[in-house]
Amino acid sequence: MQASDHTPRPANIWSLLIIALLASLGMSYGAYKLAGYSWNQVVDYQSPFVKIDPATTRVDNPGEDERMVLIIVDGLTDEASRSMSGMERLRARGADVSLIVSQPSLSYPTWTTILSGAPQQISGVTTNWYERHVEVETLLDVAIAEGRSTLVAGPTDLDVLYGASAADRSAFTDWVSDSYMTAGIVDDALRLDKELADASVVIVHFPDIDEAGHAYGAASPEYAEMVAAVNADLERLVDGLDDGETVFCVTPDHGHIATGGHGGWEDPVIHTSCVFAGPGVRHTTAQAEIADIAPTMAVLAGLSTPGHARGIAITSILTEPDSPAVDADLARAGRFAKKYASVIRPSAEPAEPPMSAIAVRVLYAAVDATRLDADRASRLAPFFAVVAVLVAVTLVIGVYFRHALVSALAGTIAYFAVYNGLYFLVHGYTWSLSAFNEESMVQTFFNTRMVETVIAGVLACIVAAVVYPLLRREPKPPRRPYLAGWLSLGVLTTLTIQAALVLQVALFWRLWGASVVWRLPDLQAAFKYDLDLIQLTALGAVAVLGPAVTYVVGRMHPKIRRSNP
Repeated sequence: MQASDHTPRPANIWSLLIIALLASLGMSYGAYKLAGYSWNQVVDYQSPFVKIDPATTRVDNPGEDERMVLIIVDGLTDEASRSMSGMERLRARGADVSLIVSQPSLSYPTWTTILSGAPQQISGVTTNWYERHVEVETLLDVAIAEGRSTLVAGPTDLDVLYGASAADRSAFTDWVSDSYMTAGIVDDALRLDKELADASVVIVHFPDIDEAGHAYGAASPEYAEMVAAVNADLERLVDGLDDGETVFCVTPDHGHIATGGHGGWEDPVIHTSCVFAGPGVRHTTAQAEIADIAPTMAVLAGLSTPGHARGIAITSILTEPDSPAVDADLARAGRFAKKYASVIRPSAEPAEPPMSAIAVRVLYAAVDATRLDADRASRLAPFFAVVAVLVAVTLVIGVYFRHALVSALAGTIAYFAVYNGLYFLVHGYTWSLSAFNEESMVQTFFNTRMVETVIAGVLACIVAAVVYPLLRREPKPPRRPYLAGWLSLGVLTTLTIQAALVLQVALFWRLWGASVVWRLPDLQAAFKYDLDLIQLTALGAVAVLGPAVTYVVGRMHPKIRRSNP
């Protein structure tokens, strides 16, 4: 890499080549280990809030017992729900509530939030790989404890996650691809309700629309056909259970993107709507979070709100927004908020629990912001240390190998243009879990990103090798004593790309950290962070291939051929 009078001797360049190659491979291995660690931190997140005893936050609901029916329609978009006459009939006499779905917008986490009022940060259910009984209290747990007759019908997952077989009556359906399950689930629910002579608490789950969304996408005719089929069975279930004194809630757990998939932050995924209807419900519209469903249903049904609920009853849809049942939910919300604050900030526990919905939400926001600021402050010095090292190394390389560094920077620009062009333009992806569509696609998705990293990295080395001779009046061929410099160019280009990615990884770490101990990071940023680590891992292969690439380009470069006939 002859660049100036300061260029080291060829023997030293060979030593630098080996050191640079080892450094690149070391970064790749470190990124590989960090990627696995960070992924598992989210998947295996151990919520500190499940240790809160729900008995210490729960407040008995003094309201009258009402029969309640909660129907979860998996994967239903807001647009599709408004094409369903079954939901429109309920909207016409009840409350149309626009919902924001907490992230990750995957099925198990969102089912748990609907049933418990506890978002992923509190429940610890962060993915569909969760395969044990959830640790937060649910509406079903409360109903059983309070002696209400209970009925559950839906997929077998309901029993795995929530112990739904403990209900007085239950029927579970195995997930079978290319089969229509909702009709059988409705049959089971209606049959079991007759056996119980009108169950007091009914929980039903419809899986088929989500299956169609994954298979065909939310914009497909097949999805629309499935929505129509489920609508007919929804009407059949509501007609069979409605005695004029039943409180209904029909809600999606999340939506779907047009091409199929969810889990991320896209508008059709996280903005859905549910409908409440029955005694105690106003005919109105409202906005809420998905965590507010369980407290609202508890207030309407005369149940105690689950003790881990961060959500609060949607009082704007209630005919009696100042009822004793609402007061009980607010008291419970205040107790839990106080316990939550004691976990986040043990030294700053409030003397008294807040006693209004606004005060509860302000407390959550305040303790979250304070803890997050403290966490970020603790990572500030290490972050600047990483930046300082990267700048110092770049300056040293610039002094001794300025032509090589400029060439490597050109290659780095080419790398990000190619990689991001493939990712955003060719594939149409975003930084979102919705890109997977199904969990079975995760490994293939990441493996493909690694292959594309190698392709973009090799092209970057080609660009660097093409630019390198153009910066000199009389470029030298990749032969002794210049061979080591040409080979080093491939490794330097790889290291420059890795340095750019390390800076982005360090920025994420500065904001969110690698460990997940009390809250999930911003998942759009976290997804990019995972992809950055995947690229860093795959670039180890480019560091090995790069020297051969720059050597071949150097041998074939027309300017070198003209200068060295």
